[in-house]
Amino acid sequence: MEEENCIFCKIAGKKIPSKEVYEDSLVMGVLDINPASKGHVIIIPKKHYNNLYEIPQDEFLGYVSVARAVGYAILLSLAPNNVELLYTKELTKGTVTPHALIHLLPRYDDDSINHVWQPQKLEESDFTAIANAIKSAIERVKTTEPVKPEKPAVEEVKKTENTVKEEKPPQTIIKRKVVVF
Repeated sequence: MEEENCIFCKIAGKKIPSKEVYEDSLVMGVLDINPASKGHVIIIPKKHYNNLYEIPQDEFLGYVSVARAVGYAILLSLAPNNVELLYTKELTKGTVTPHALIHLLPRYDDDSINHVWQPQKLEESDFTAIANAIKSAIERVKTTEPVKPEKPAVEEVKKTENTVKEEKPPQTIIKRKVVVF
C-alpha cells in the first residue's frame, strides 16, 4: 500500500514522472534525479517498505535479482569501471529516505563518489564480543517471530576514541519474520 507522503511510492505509482529503466509487478528502476554519477539508478519496491528488513524474503530475492540485472545492463551500456550496489537509510548527512531503495552507482575514474571511514581499533576481546552478539542475533532471527531490536550486546567493549560507539537500537519492530537462513 502506498504511503501517503512517500515520494518513492509516488514515483512507483507514476504520480511523479521519472526516467524509468526497468519495471515489473514488484519493482521499478529509475534514474536518480540527483545522481552520484552518470547512470545512477535507484531500484524501488512498488510496495512501501521502510527498510530492506521489512521486505518478505521471496520479494527481496526478486528485488536483489533485478538490482543485479540492471547493474549488469549499466555495465554493458555505459561502460563504467564497476557498478556498486548500495543500500542506506541516510543518503546524505541528515537526509533519511522513507523507503527501501537500492542504489546502483556506476563508478568511473573521474567520479566524485567517496566512501571514506576511519578504521576502528578494536581489541581481540572486542571482536569476540561483536561476533558473539551477531551470532546470537542470527539464532533469534532463525527461531523467533517478529523481532524487536535489543540494546546493543557490545556494551562491554571498552569506550575509547577508536572503539565501537554505542547507539540506541531502532524503535521499530520488524513486522515480518526475517527468513534468510
